Amino acid sequence: MSRFYGNRRGGFTALEIVIVLMILSIFSTFAILSYQSYKKQARLRSAAQSLQSTLSTARMLSINQNTNFQVRIDINNGNFWIDRLDGSGRIVKPKVTGVNWLPDDVLFTEVQKNGASVYSGIIPILFRANGTSEYTSIYIVGANTDTSIGENYFTIRIYPSTGLTHTYKNQRR
Repeated sequence: MSRFYGNRRGGFTALEIVIVLMILSIFSTFAILSYQSYKKQARLRSAAQSLQSTLSTARMLSINQNTNFQVRIDINNGNFWIDRLDGSGRIVKPKVTGVNWLPDDVLFTEVQKNGASVYSGIIPILFRANGTSEYTSIYIVGANTDTSIGENYFTIRIYPSTGLTHTYKNQRR
């Protein structure tokens, strides 16, 4: 048998080890990039769900308490909250449920309310006691991401006749 194998020792050569390490480093690079992308998508999805939940809560409070509420969106600072209003539209109780913040890497890009686009400032969205609201589209996007890639933005739409909300992923409606 020694005639076929010669005097070769067991083990790996340095070249074989280097090749295996290069392959492992390539796979780990792809894994890290995929995980980072997954985390960004999860934060963006969570922000959209939180905003939709706040809008639905404002509608529910309006119907249950038979009074008007509004969700105020602060585009510049990336936060939003619910205020209770009196019959004349003045704020009776601010920040009823506290202030919600978008994650650091998620931004409001635009709010379209009754056909007008707003890109900065604080935007109130009224929910009436009968469950109706204002026609509104809220656009959020992952910061430092390419918005041409479909997975990087969400549209949250409020339908006026019912006050119901719907979230659209990767669609600008």
